[in-house]
Amino acid sequence: MMLVYDENALLARLEPLDRWAKTAFAAACAQRLFPHYERYARSADTLAHAQILADILSTAWDVASGRVVIVQPLQSEAESMVPSEDGDNALESGYAENAAVAVAYAIRTWLSDDPQEAVWAARQVFDVADYAFWLANPNADVNDRSSNNAVMKSDIVQEALSAIDRYLDAVASAPPSWLDLRKRSRRTILGHQISLTHYGPGSAALQNRCGHRCGTVAGHFASV
Repeated sequence: MMLVYDENALLARLEPLDRWAKTAFAAACAQRLFPHYERYARSADTLAHAQILADILSTAWDVASGRVVIVQPLQSEAESMVPSEDGDNALESGYAENAAVAVAYAIRTWLSDDPQEAVWAARQVFDVADYAFWLANPNADVNDRSSNNAVMKSDIVQEALSAIDRYLDAVASAPPSWLDLRKRSRRTILGHQISLTHYGPGSAALQNRCGHRCGTVAGHFASV
């Protein structure tokens, strides 16, 4: 059965969960994307930022596990780690942007206990897979319905959606700890599908699509 991205369905599954489970789900989504931030940080010579973001993500796991930690200042700190799309690393920074945003949403989930924040963390996983598809298929027409159907059917998007579903199942099962979930979510979603060592320029349509996507993500914090 083909999986689809359905935010309303995600919200319905997250709403009954407690604050700890919601935060663990959001942290799992962020953990899955974090290797992309590390890669960007190496190429942009901003490894210190990657370490800061890693520590913030670790704190999200800590509070989800019951540790008492002062989290409030970490929201703005995580948001400040979202990279610029300017310069030679513009396409690669697209992955890193979603990774940093997902970490911020994990912190926001804990602070607000709002399931919508956790849904937005999951959205980053889907968006990165979508982004990867268009980078790997630069000649596809973003305005063509068949191309957009191909996105949803692609292995990379199906694996991303499957991961989101697995994370939901894991947190809903109320395990004694999040250690196994944290370990499993460290696997990057792109390793089997697209080489992260090759970033082509893509088509103009792709540039517009990705620019709109990333701009929307970066601007979202101010609107919620």
